Amino acid sequence: MEKYSMTLNLNVLNHLGLNLYSNTPAVLSEVIANSYDADATNVNITISQESDKIIIFDNGNGMSLEEINEKFLTVGYQKRENGENLSKRFSRPVMGRKGIGKLSLLSIANVIEIHSKSKNNVGNALKLEKSELERQIKQNNGKYNPEEISYIDFSEPHGTKIIISDFPREINRTESYLRTRLASRFVLLQGKHSFDITINSKKLTIDDRQFYKKLEFLWPVGDFDITTLSKFTNIKIQQPLNGKIDDRLVISGWIASVDKPSDLRDGSDNNNKISIFIRGKLAQEDLLSYYNEGGLYASYLIGELHADFLDDDKDRDIATTNRQQFNENDERFQKLLGHVQPLLKSIQSKWSSLRLDNAKDKAVAQIPELNEWYNLQRGDNKKHAKTLFSVIENLHFDKDIVKKKEVYKFGILAFERLRVAEKLSEIKNLNGDNLHLFGSIFSEMQDIEATLYYDIASQRVEVINKLIKSVSDNDKEKILQEHLFNNLWLLDASWDRATEGTEHLEKTVKDEFGKVTSKLSADEQKGRIDIRYRNATNKHIIIELKRYVAGYKITTGILLDQVQKYESALRNCLINTGFPSPTIESICVVGKDALEDINATNNSLRSTNARVITYDQLIAHAQASYQDYLEKNKQVGKIRALVDKL
Repeated sequence: MEKYSMTLNLNVLNHLGLNLYSNTPAVLSEVIANSYDADATNVNITISQESDKIIIFDNGNGMSLEEINEKFLTVGYQKRENGENLSKRFSRPVMGRKGIGKLSLLSIANVIEIHSKSKNNVGNALKLEKSELERQIKQNNGKYNPEEISYIDFSEPHGTKIIISDFPREINRTESYLRTRLASRFVLLQGKHSFDITINSKKLTIDDRQFYKKLEFLWPVGDFDITTLSKFTNIKIQQPLNGKIDDRLVISGWIASVDKPSDLRDGSDNNNKISIFIRGKLAQEDLLSYYNEGGLYASYLIGELHADFLDDDKDRDIATTNRQQFNENDERFQKLLGHVQPLLKSIQSKWSSLRLDNAKDKAVAQIPELNEWYNLQRGDNKKHAKTLFSVIENLHFDKDIVKKKEVYKFGILAFERLRVAEKLSEIKNLNGDNLHLFGSIFSEMQDIEATLYYDIASQRVEVINKLIKSVSDNDKEKILQEHLFNNLWLLDASWDRATEGTEHLEKTVKDEFGKVTSKLSADEQKGRIDIRYRNATNKHIIIELKRYVAGYKITTGILLDQVQKYESALRNCLINTGFPSPTIESICVVGKDALEDINATNNSLRSTNARVITYDQLIAHAQASYQDYLEKNKQVGKIRALVDKL
């Protein structure tokens, strides 16, 4: 007998698959990928409302009894390590790699039936039950034996049918929901060996990707075939962007912008993302969040980049356990990030000008009289006029042409008044990144304030003004507690997309933070107001709000000890939910006299990626960030008064 031995408990399945996925499209994508690897030419998904089942049938190679046991039921079976990097019949580069995707089915349902037969073999059928598997896990058995069931034959000579049932109530499985999201998870060209995905016998097509009809400008990347989008006449194709990273690494695809950010919203989903595809399947939902793009243009972007080099058979696996993200420290991923950033900057440099020209064309097409006014302009005034068109076209009129004409009439009057006053330079400054200046040119029309950035800036200045006007220490505490956690731009201007994380992760973090807090002294607990977790720009952030007057002595050592405990608690939560190498930053907001030397404290905290900021510093920094807007806002009253006299 060997002196040492390592064993694996069935409980590892909880981390590998049973609780790994949280939505139906992600799970079905894993099943579809398996069908593709099995040389299927069609995967048909039937959603039965009567029986509350999802039935997935593919006409792939199917499985013999031996293959079911040695491959399908072997968790972690790696096709590529066993010489199966290409499919049997069609020599397709396989999508699967880790051998755990099959477990994802049990994360959305309690009962899974598999009926399969390979060519010239009898069919076999088995049933997986989550409750039984969990029972086995509790008993600490090393093996789980699925139940054998009666095989239900099908007309195809080979293939696999999977029947999913007994869903938790909150799992969304409607046809419309699945159709749009599955269509966005696969980009499979038909080619020599077609691969069709159907839902309730209706084939998924490019039209199911609803966002295509809302794209405005599109930049092809690399050798992307734009003919696939030729049917969408709304798309204005731009000059291609470089897809060559180096002699070995290349990408292709596209990055596009829409007319307004709301065009990227689909129910609770936001498609303001640049997704990464590998071998025709969605591999990472968003690359855009890795960049601190503060420019307004970024909120209009959507994209799809194909980077097959990230999953080369010869290289190590770059995907995290849930295969929905990459190891961000991998050199290949870093090269991808480094290559895409200048592409985004190239788009930013052209975007505003394109929108100006497009806005003018749209305005004149709908209100021909505007062309007469535009043709009266000379030299640079034409450029200023295009800016006016752009801003007004970005407002929401709900097809109310009368209201739109009123806004143009008022806009033209304001334009002419400013032209006479030789102040058209203010319109020249009105670009996609500072729409809030619109309020310094036009009068008191609430429609103008509906412009996206102006609205955001107005809300932020309102918060800043509340903080500036707060006289007492208690007021500062209350206002910051009300606004800080949901307005991280107060700490960093680029943190304008902060989220709490999934409901499960948020609850887990809250519970862990509660354990740490319960061990603090009574004075330490009284000396703080709240502590929260947020996620922004691919960074995990801990924010602790201490009282303006703490009531006890705060030292660098105390802060360092508390920060390390909360950071350790959060790191454990993140690692257990699929973030192997999380970047965590801790921020403590304190009163101005809380520390003897705040700079010395920050120097000590720097090694733990933590920092301290006082209430007053935070207010001053936020005010400085928006000082330009505040100064312009002072001119609004004067400009409005002038325009009102026209």
